[in-house]
Amino acid sequence: MLSYNFFLSRKFAGQKRRADSFLWFISIFSVAGIAIGVVALMLVIGVMNGFSRELKRKIIGAYPIITVEGKPFIRDYRQVMERVSASIPEVEGISPYITTQVIYRSSRYMLGGILKAIDPVSEDEVTNIARFLKEGKLKGLDDGIILGSELAKELDVGVGDEISIITGVLALERQTRVAGIVEYGVYAFDSSMGFVSLNSGIFGTVSMVQGIGIKIGDIYASERVAAKVREVLDNKYAVSTWVQKNKILFAALALERKAMAVILGLIVLVASFNISSTLMITVYRKVKEIGILRALGLSSRDVEKIFIYQGLILGGKGLMSGLVSGGILAWLLKKYQFIKLPEFVYDLSRLPIEISLSDISWIIVLVFAIVSFASLYPAKRAAGLNPNRAIRNE
Repeated sequence: MLSYNFFLSRKFAGQKRRADSFLWFISIFSVAGIAIGVVALMLVIGVMNGFSRELKRKIIGAYPIITVEGKPFIRDYRQVMERVSASIPEVEGISPYITTQVIYRSSRYMLGGILKAIDPVSEDEVTNIARFLKEGKLKGLDDGIILGSELAKELDVGVGDEISIITGVLALERQTRVAGIVEYGVYAFDSSMGFVSLNSGIFGTVSMVQGIGIKIGDIYASERVAAKVREVLDNKYAVSTWVQKNKILFAALALERKAMAVILGLIVLVASFNISSTLMITVYRKVKEIGILRALGLSSRDVEKIFIYQGLILGGKGLMSGLVSGGILAWLLKKYQFIKLPEFVYDLSRLPIEISLSDISWIIVLVFAIVSFASLYPAKRAAGLNPNRAIRNE
């Protein structure tokens, strides 16, 4: 009886005779409501996924995946690095560093920022700093400084210009040359960071460092590998991951994503009420047809299936329309990127969007679950009609 019930449900849902023009009209509105809800869900979830992905990519590029920090220094840092590299096979890169707050001064401006002393060769294996260089070369750290792109812009300097670095409690001032400009795409990073070599002499003879950065292949295994690092180092140092250092940001993004999904899911719920109303009107408009079907031998269960299928057909039309429309809009946004963002606020200049198959799958399940629930009451009302009374009243 599935094919027969489905055939009748399609007839009820697709009729456009003059007598049923109102029923056809509200059916179109029901389908449109579901479609709008699906489009809104796809785009908002896609944008949230895009933001999360872009922020992860930028943060992992700018900061080590795992960080070992001294309390406050790591004195035997070379031995520590050798122990970690030899004991943990997941380690793909490891590099020491020193950071401190400084004042940068050019011929025209003065700004506060962060100075990070690194080993140029090993640092590139951890943060891929060479890949983010806009101007200059990493070799220039031997006798100069690499500045973040926004910091260089604020200081109004370029490669080859002289700047001063003021460090320490005694405000010691050192002259150096801008050897390169780096841009990670994280505004807070690009607007404050400067890089020099550990051997530049700014920190004197380096016998100890503040921290060690570690790179691994699988960023989502960082917690597990960090636990191994703590065990190898006997918990002498503070070991943290990129997730821990940015957990507030990513927790906020995850919460916002869930909240927006729930809020926009209400659009689908409201649209399902339109489907329920459409089915109720169909029941009252089709009383005679229902009575005839019951008189021909259809059981109440068969009649109930007809209206459940009709609700699913309307929901399916809205779902497919929404998926196609949302997919086209998402493709246009991703390809042409015509929505621009203030980079100093979002660390992004374009609106990112990323829609996964899992997101589409749960949207499909959500829509059919809500539509099925909304169709139950009208279907039961239709199934409860007495065939003799229905035909006599008509």
